[in-house]
Amino acid sequence: MITMFGCHVSMLRQICFSLVMATVLIQASSLMAAITPEQRQQLNDLKTEIGKVPALLSKKKLDEATAAVTSVEEKLNTLVKDGIPETEALVKALRKQVETQRGILAKQQALVAAKIPTSFSKEVAPILEANCVSCHGEDNPRGGLRMDTFAGMERGGTNGALVVAGNPLRSPLVLRLTTTDNRLRMPKNEEALKPAEIQVIAKWISEGAKYDVMDKTASLGSLAAMADGKPKPAPVPVEVAKPTGNEKVSFINDVAPTLVTTCGQCHLGNNPRGGFSVATFERMMQGGESGRVIVPGSLEGSRLWRLVNADEAPVMPAGQGRITRKWHADLRTWITEGAKFDGPDAKRPLMQLVPTPEEIRARELAKMTPEQLLERRRKDTNEKWEMALSSTQPNIHETDEFIMIGDVDTARLKELAESGSEFLKVLKTTFGFKETPVWKGKLAVFVFKERFGYEEFNQTINRREVPKEIIGHADVSPTLETALVAIYDVGDDPTEKSPGAVLNLAEQLAAAALLKGGGDLPDWLIRGTGLSLAAAGPIGKGNPYVVALKPRAAEAMQYSIQQPQDVFQDGTFSPADVGPAGYAIVEFLMRNGGASNFGSFVKRIQGGDTPAAALQAVYRQDARTMGASFLSTQGAAPGNRKAKKK
Repeated sequence: MITMFGCHVSMLRQICFSLVMATVLIQASSLMAAITPEQRQQLNDLKTEIGKVPALLSKKKLDEATAAVTSVEEKLNTLVKDGIPETEALVKALRKQVETQRGILAKQQALVAAKIPTSFSKEVAPILEANCVSCHGEDNPRGGLRMDTFAGMERGGTNGALVVAGNPLRSPLVLRLTTTDNRLRMPKNEEALKPAEIQVIAKWISEGAKYDVMDKTASLGSLAAMADGKPKPAPVPVEVAKPTGNEKVSFINDVAPTLVTTCGQCHLGNNPRGGFSVATFERMMQGGESGRVIVPGSLEGSRLWRLVNADEAPVMPAGQGRITRKWHADLRTWITEGAKFDGPDAKRPLMQLVPTPEEIRARELAKMTPEQLLERRRKDTNEKWEMALSSTQPNIHETDEFIMIGDVDTARLKELAESGSEFLKVLKTTFGFKETPVWKGKLAVFVFKERFGYEEFNQTINRREVPKEIIGHADVSPTLETALVAIYDVGDDPTEKSPGAVLNLAEQLAAAALLKGGGDLPDWLIRGTGLSLAAAGPIGKGNPYVVALKPRAAEAMQYSIQQPQDVFQDGTFSPADVGPAGYAIVEFLMRNGGASNFGSFVKRIQGGDTPAAALQAVYRQDARTMGASFLSTQGAAPGNRKAKKK
């Protein structure tokens, strides 16, 4: 009993103690929450101060109103920091008033801003300079669109105008910035512009896309710099060292191509990354924001080398860019040898100085010996056959001039090779070929016994469908990387519509000889030359196909020619008519100037002249006059087309 009573007394004492402590804490809390009369007066003063803002707004004194709201907010924050709780009714009321007045201010400021014309130089130019000029600057602008000057923007690009003044929703600039299709959105492969930036551009366009600087050719970079008050520093002078002739590496041939194609992805244009540009040799040697990037003779001092050699982060090239071991070694040697410049002008764009990939490839092929190119041709010939007709094992016969390959038997390949060799004598005399083989690495001749095989070859190798009238073609590049003829073996019995295999082969060999010289030769010239040369020899004697060429050509002129000059244009004649028409035109040119003038005519086209320009230069007559003269021999009147006979 005594024990139980003692326990109850103890519990009562604890309860009483807890009640007393709770009362003390509540009183302390009340004392802490209570504000002093001085603090209350300060809050009331702020209430009076914020109450003046509506009057300032009504008088359009937005700057004073903004300052007043900011002042009240700052003073209120100080009072809260000094001990006035956020739960105090006056504090809560003031917070709400500040928020309300800021909202009203924002709306009025927006209305005022809407009435102030957007400045292109101060607001739009900096956005475009930072996001667009790297791809659309002076150096190789994408899509033919330059955005580094207002004048360039006015001209637009290959797709037309960039801006429709007054209508941002129809302006390609805004549409490309806002599209949800990542393939089309600009900036390409970069983050989208911020909504506020797009709004600035759209507002500028809706206001008429006006330019607020006198010189439209001024760079956006200079406008943006003026807007920021940060004039661009003068470029660092560069001393260009010329080679002595003892260098192992050429800058133009060995180093510059990779700088342009790989490094140029990030370091070309008017806004190159890090301020480092490979647009010209001079700009490259000036360095970037981090200073000089190339120090002649010093690998350690050349940051470009340290980045490429992975001695320093970030390793270059960035992203998917790749460099070869040879270029890595060439860069090292070039810097070590003094970073000499072997180009004509250090201020010229490197893209104009470096050899194209085709030129580089041509040099590599030119360095090959005949034996090396022959091995390459054999391999390439077998690979092409495997790609086109992998299920058929070909026969192969090789001569001094040809690699004959086909699904006809070997005896047939030998027959055609002998006929081709005989006609090649004519070609050597006509074109003055002295070398053997005529085509370095030999000419591959593909022979198909069925038309299906010839069509498969064209579809697989040349990625094209061939009209039924086409039974052979030649494909020879000026570098001789490719040198082949492909024919459908139509047999040895020619008809008015089929030339026979030997004449077909002769025509394609002549085409291969012409294509060897390069140039953009019209189809009528290629086919007509082969037919004319073949028809003049034993191959054409008594051949009904050759006999039918003249009347077929005359018929083609009746329904193909609208104007006399059309005679010499490429694409005038259909695949069925281009052979007969070409034969007649070549015969006409040969009669009216001889083989010498005809050869000069061909060479001028191979050198880049149009047929019309070549006619004027060699035959001293314009294409219209020559065309009319030719048509008179065909009994055709230009401009009076007839329906083609079926």
